[in-house]
Amino acid sequence: MLFWNCFFILFIVAKAQFLKSNIVFIVADDLGWDDVSFHGSDQILTPNLDTMAYQGCPLQQYYTDVEGTPSRSALFTGKYAMRLGTQGVSIKPSEDRGIPPTERLLPDYLKELGYATHLIGKWGVGKSRAHYLPSNRGFDTFYGFLGDAVDYFTYNAIDKSDKATFYGLDLFDDMDPVEDESRHLTNILTEKAVQVIREHNTSTPLYLHISHAAPHIGGALTDLQPPLDSLKDNEYIAHPLRRLYAGLVTSLDKSIGNIIAALAEREILQNTLVIFVSDNGAPTIGRSQNYGSNFPFRGTKSTPWEGGVRSVGVVWHASIPARRYNNLFHVTDWLPTLVSAAGGTVTNKIDGVNQWKNLINDDATPPRQEVLISIDELRGWAALREGDFKIVVGDLSQTFNRYYGMDLKQVKHARMTPFYEDVLIDSETGHVFKETLNLILDVDLAEIKRSDLNLTQLYQGVHRDICIPSKAKGCLYNITADPLETQDLWDDSPDIVRRLSLRLRSFWSDLKPRSPPLSDLRADPSARGFVWLPWLENNSSSVTSTPSRPSFPLKVTSGEVKYLINININDLRTKVNSYINRMGGAIIDSVESLFSLS
Repeated sequence: MLFWNCFFILFIVAKAQFLKSNIVFIVADDLGWDDVSFHGSDQILTPNLDTMAYQGCPLQQYYTDVEGTPSRSALFTGKYAMRLGTQGVSIKPSEDRGIPPTERLLPDYLKELGYATHLIGKWGVGKSRAHYLPSNRGFDTFYGFLGDAVDYFTYNAIDKSDKATFYGLDLFDDMDPVEDESRHLTNILTEKAVQVIREHNTSTPLYLHISHAAPHIGGALTDLQPPLDSLKDNEYIAHPLRRLYAGLVTSLDKSIGNIIAALAEREILQNTLVIFVSDNGAPTIGRSQNYGSNFPFRGTKSTPWEGGVRSVGVVWHASIPARRYNNLFHVTDWLPTLVSAAGGTVTNKIDGVNQWKNLINDDATPPRQEVLISIDELRGWAALREGDFKIVVGDLSQTFNRYYGMDLKQVKHARMTPFYEDVLIDSETGHVFKETLNLILDVDLAEIKRSDLNLTQLYQGVHRDICIPSKAKGCLYNITADPLETQDLWDDSPDIVRRLSLRLRSFWSDLKPRSPPLSDLRADPSARGFVWLPWLENNSSSVTSTPSRPSFPLKVTSGEVKYLINININDLRTKVNSYINRMGGAIIDSVESLFSLS
């Protein structure tokens, strides 16, 4: 009997292991909302991603942080970046900063659940010390670059500061420098992803995290570097730099098709959860300008406006119903959601919310009502969304606050533009879905979905009187009714302003302050063969001192004080009543016991 009981337990465990979905997570770098054609644009075509979106769940309200490091650290930890000291601008190549080694990351959770874990592409969350590296944070293998960006052909990164200019190779196979490559980086990363899939032991579930450099500008001060064979695909685009950017996006879309095909080749596509996201919006203008477009949303990367933080997101699995996913979804939600999809549970305190039930069941109650969009204490602003409302406070007078991208939409000749339906039908993903899963794309239905996802028609022209917050007054929007952030409700909704301002103050008081970005002269790659290797021991002292927390970037109003007092009085009243009720019950129980009353 004992033998059969043990055999049955082993059978159940093996069956559960077999049923775990593989996870392929694909991240684009600085991809704009208007740079994927399933959002309605006919200029840059992304047929492989579009097919995934039409057959899966496009995330219509997916929020990230404003830049790569805070967004990626939130993804891997399930915590807001401001709790980790990774908020604000991305980590410089020579900066000693990263996700604190005490934090547990997503790949570590999945390893515990039996997954093989692989990272291909960008890391971007710390490399100055060994304990920051991906191989020490839960990944079995790593092939890619550790910093923010690299040249697409030499894989070098340049860090230029007032004190010095550093440069060196940043491409590694685990921690061995890759010095025998010369192909385009997107093609290399795609080939490595396909190789991992082909060599994967399918008796073990797979977590493959592919973090592309595209369409970020090159990290060696050479800007836009698409594969040469992608230029012909976009020759109809009028703006020459937009055309180069489009080439990067085209190569990214082809990569998706190749990865989907590899999964089908190994006969694991049907049991694989495929996710595609951008880490933040596009920098249409500014220091990292790549000529991407977030139109019709306001702002760019590095700003808390929708164009900077409302990003592209798609979830596909053969068993998930195809539909538009309207629930509020934040980048911190991936950790608890994917752990749940893998059959696990996150028990420690995080900011992320498990959305798995809602992805597989459209009728489930939306799990999230609030998102801390971003806090940057050094630049002096913060933003929060609660339900329909979004509040932005601080001094944003020096940021990109308007609407960008309209001037990039022109084409040379309309007749040169490929016919969307033909491109969609001919996509590699479309062919694979049809041949492998018998998922045949209904082009007419796809056009209806595309129209539903297109927000461009909401744009009503130039907005000259848009709200720009200051330390004296912030901006408030009903973001559901006004996703383009045109109608400021600050003066009309004082109760909402007070509540959300106090909520932001609460987050601000919890943040882990960071120091201004500072280059560490010890990082110089020339001391290590012109390779960007870690330059500090784990226990080495830092060149920065413990920073202080700047004051909240909005003056306290008498209304806020009154609101807070009312909340505290009501809370005290509730606690006193509860205490009296509990004590009353205890007294009755004692009297009954004393006199044996029944």
